Amino acid sequence: MIQRSKPLATWCNKIISPWGTFATLMILSLFFITAADAQGRFEGDLVLKALADGRTMELVQPFKYVDSQAVEWPVPSLTHVDGASIPSVFWSIIGAPYTGKYREASVIHDYYCQTHSRHWKAVHRVFYDGMLARRVDPIQAKIMYLAVYRFGPRWDYDADACFCKGCPACANPKIKNVVSYQSNYSESDFAALKSKAMDSKTSLSELEDLADYQVNSEIFSK
Repeated sequence: MIQRSKPLATWCNKIISPWGTFATLMILSLFFITAADAQGRFEGDLVLKALADGRTMELVQPFKYVDSQAVEWPVPSLTHVDGASIPSVFWSIIGAPYTGKYREASVIHDYYCQTHSRHWKAVHRVFYDGMLARRVDPIQAKIMYLAVYRFGPRWDYDADACFCKGCPACANPKIKNVVSYQSNYSESDFAALKSKAMDSKTSLSELEDLADYQVNSEIFSK
């Protein structure tokens, strides 16, 4: 019987296949690393020491968050945080400060709300970014973000008297610069935001616009 030699393609597959598998695994690894980085990451262990007042915490060592845009948010050691950047009325929803999955994000948020060293909107947004990195439920994270965006502190804020984006007054809106501002809690305003947040068709920017409209209306009514 004459043995026919195997086709060249068969021998090539035997040689190339292991390398092809290796290359595929490398590509998949890079994909998953990139996807993880896109969600942001915390660097270092969050070590807190309770101070004598029973509420304030001191960072024992430096702590940092690298957000989904690769921006670094370092917090130095000996920093004091007290959870005040998250209005206490919302603690019943998420628990006391420094507990649960959101605690790392709340420390970053607290520090930059104290220092005002970055734009207020970016500081609130990094709280949302950090919660997603810690696998907080996306709807819960969105609601908590809206809570601090609407009722948390704002600084060097330009309040706009017109937000309809259509009337002639929008061509020359009334602007009022506010050095520092924080709203009191409004149950009706938060209910409106929460209702919109539960609707998947409403984008984050649209929710921010609604919150801004509420804040601006409040400022100009005084």
